[in-house]
Amino acid sequence: MSLPRPLPCAFYRTTTGNEPVREWLKALPEGERKQVGSDIKAVQYG
Repeated sequence: MSLPRPLPCAFYRTTTGNEPVREWLKALPEGERKQVGSDIKAVQYG
């Protein structure tokens, strides 16, 4: 049995190259970043 392919995930990027969502995530405390990462992974593989 093969593993399911994850849904692609990308951060929004402005025309100037900024990634506001990634910047917001990096500003979160470590525990909250891990929780958001787990939620994203659940959506990708769920």
